[in-house]
Amino acid sequence: MKSLLLGVAMLAAASFTARAQDNTVRIGVLNDQSSSFSAIGGTEVVRAVELAIKDHGGKAAGIPVELVIGDHQNKPEVGLAIADDWLARDKVDVIADMTNSAIALPVNKLIGAQGKVGLFVSPLTDRPTEEDCNGHVVAWAYDADSTIRATVKALLAQGHTSFFILSPDTEAGVIQEDAVATAVAAHGGAVKGKRRAPLGTTDFSSQLAEAEASGAEIVMMNISGADLVNAMKQVQNAGLRDKGMRIAVTFMHQADVRSIGVEAMQGVRFAVPWFWGKDEASRQWGRRMMAITGHAPGWIAAGTYSAVTNYLNAIDKAGTDDSAKVLDALDALNVADFFIANGDLLPNGRMIHDMYLVEVKTPAEVTEKEDFLKLVETVPAKQAFRPLSESDCKLR
Repeated sequence: MKSLLLGVAMLAAASFTARAQDNTVRIGVLNDQSSSFSAIGGTEVVRAVELAIKDHGGKAAGIPVELVIGDHQNKPEVGLAIADDWLARDKVDVIADMTNSAIALPVNKLIGAQGKVGLFVSPLTDRPTEEDCNGHVVAWAYDADSTIRATVKALLAQGHTSFFILSPDTEAGVIQEDAVATAVAAHGGAVKGKRRAPLGTTDFSSQLAEAEASGAEIVMMNISGADLVNAMKQVQNAGLRDKGMRIAVTFMHQADVRSIGVEAMQGVRFAVPWFWGKDEASRQWGRRMMAITGHAPGWIAAGTYSAVTNYLNAIDKAGTDDSAKVLDALDALNVADFFIANGDLLPNGRMIHDMYLVEVKTPAEVTEKEDFLKLVETVPAKQAFRPLSESDCKLR
């Protein structure tokens, strides 16, 4: 597949100050460092990319590698301004992570127009690999299909048939809400109600009261980060579980369980692209990160490490940092590492790989610091992700 896919807030360099010069591979990590999504990625992702560059020897194809960091603060205009400066002025070659779908969408178009590379790990939207695909952006970790379908099917298999959907009032929230409703209907369940909450909501009492009144068996929460922490605390205060409701989470992160606690989250199931207790290779990498940050890493950090490492491997293979040649080389790589199992980079830019249905352990089951999750089921890559035959990408 040819040419596959390819601060306004804070701008810093890991090894050198960002400057427009030749013969340097510049990797830009653009994510939320200071607001709602910072806990699930933020500086942890930066540390992971620093580690990836260090593990690669600080060079690729003999070219020095430089890291620049941007905090988009969950503001699309800020994120787009940083990305535009990086690509037009600072000669950044690749933009990685890209938390927040509302920011990922315009940056995807900018990357395509500039002929650079995007390694998108955390945005939920699949438009960069579907109707907005441009041949320069790789989606490395997950999408709504790969996480939501596995979770919904598991809950229905347990005999729960009715759902209330609580989502953030964002681009990603709309995607999640539609994906949950579609999955529930496709597998014989019923949606009793839906409600959206503004990003950054601290009081979920009205949404939870509506969920209780709906009579649904499952409250499916599409929220994450600090919003999820607040909502789960209020679920406890309202005694919804004691009243017979079960709480499910569409997307969970290591940081969410750490913040909320296994006492409140034990038994909750959800699908992830990776968790640090998955296997011995994952545990070894997780312990390295824990030594750096003090916490066990989440899948966004792991996925960004994996994406950046394989991008650098592709530069080695191509012998250049020319975007088109690197993307061709990345497509030709046999990607298999602690994050990617049974991986296949599709022509639309979607990296498919095995996904994992996990469950939060009971407090008694946690025998190592922050080893919160246990494997319930491995979902094969071709079952977890949308098949290429159903893709809306015109490049395939």
